[in-house]
Amino acid sequence: MHVVLCTDGVFPLAMGGMQRHSRLLAEHLARRGGSMITVLHPHGKQVFDPALGINEVMVEPIDTGKFYLHELWKYSGRVAKELDRVSADVILSQGFCVWKDMDRFSDRLIVHPHGLEMFQGMTTKERIMGAPFRIALRYMVRRSRSVISLGGKLTPVLQRLAQGSKCTVVTVPNAVELPTVAPATARLHGPLRILFVGRFAFNKGLDVLMTVARRLELEGKTKEVLFQLAGDGPLMATYQAMGLPKNVELLGRVDDERLFKLYSECDALLLPTRFEGMPTVVLEAMARSRPIMVSDVGASAELVDGLNGYLLPKGNADALYTAVMEFNAMPDQQRAKMGAASLERVTKRFTWPAVTEEFIALFNRVAAGRGQRV
Repeated sequence: MHVVLCTDGVFPLAMGGMQRHSRLLAEHLARRGGSMITVLHPHGKQVFDPALGINEVMVEPIDTGKFYLHELWKYSGRVAKELDRVSADVILSQGFCVWKDMDRFSDRLIVHPHGLEMFQGMTTKERIMGAPFRIALRYMVRRSRSVISLGGKLTPVLQRLAQGSKCTVVTVPNAVELPTVAPATARLHGPLRILFVGRFAFNKGLDVLMTVARRLELEGKTKEVLFQLAGDGPLMATYQAMGLPKNVELLGRVDDERLFKLYSECDALLLPTRFEGMPTVVLEAMARSRPIMVSDVGASAELVDGLNGYLLPKGNADALYTAVMEFNAMPDQQRAKMGAASLERVTKRFTWPAVTEEFIALFNRVAAGRGQRV
């Protein structure tokens, strides 16, 4: 079976959750064997280890200086021309990579839209800006054989888009690599360390975190809880200019080695996001036995409940404050139990070998539906 993965970028040459997903999925499919794997990408050079045997087809990249959605349309047209040449049994489109001239691939096409950000905009401006993307995705879903949901609140959105068409909605979660060494145990001394990892942007809910941090500062509790913020983005300069509470530490952008060390050193991961798909940072922290505090958005309820953390109403600083205070007062043994529940959940459902098998099962169903031998 020839599986072709179409992407607009591969990590680390392109940054982002979808780009990291493209790399790891291709590599795990290749290591598993049983299929020929081709990746269409825009990087102009080989990006995978030749020993994996992944075929790479280079596509002229998107011009980021022009209107993004139109550039995606043009990029998908170039992808379609390459798909005509490679003769795929199954095509997986990451995002909007298979769109223009897609009708001739409909019987073998799986679309993976990931986080569905265009359906989760909070402000009027965000909803207006997302409208063309919502229209485009509906067009793609209704002309595809299957569309992948990460689960949770994302599935009903895709079911509405697919209603009345031949497209089926299939849930396949994100995945994470398990660490090769045992996670560090929680520290016994010093303030509670709560780690945030993400882009410094409004949708990540940093204003909610800052509200809680300032409240703790006013209450004289800065020595009890320390918020460590890893990442960068448009709001970084704003927070630096306005001054930070004493219990907030900006770490800036970190590489993977430093990030994985931060997971092991923290007491919990916090992601007060306003919208999300299935956040990779949550999975990575869970794989290192860490309790989680995350907003109940997207597919986060698939990952977190009362056993391994707190599922919080988005934008609610009071709820976050209550969770932080409860967690701070919790005995070390109970926190460790929450961390163990995180690792157990990841191990059972969200490892790359397990999720790769789910992709293979989906590919087999699509190929079988076309009368192909599986």
